[in-house]
Amino acid sequence: MYVCICNALTDKDFARATRAGATTVGQAFKALDSTPQCGRCFDCARQVIADTRMEMAQLDMPMAAE
Repeated sequence: MYVCICNALTDKDFARATRAGATTVGQAFKALDSTPQCGRCFDCARQVIADTRMEMAQLDMPMAAE
């Protein structure tokens, strides 16, 4: 889904930037070599970043002993 219409950036773009180390919307835009224009995407971008970080954290958690 498109998150930033101004720069044609999708949720997959923001997730990729997050996996590359971005933890904020500004860092994600920088990683994607883009500049925010109108700012309407910030809430959605923040949510994609948070969701991706949560997924990454869950993958890093060791499995509980059975």
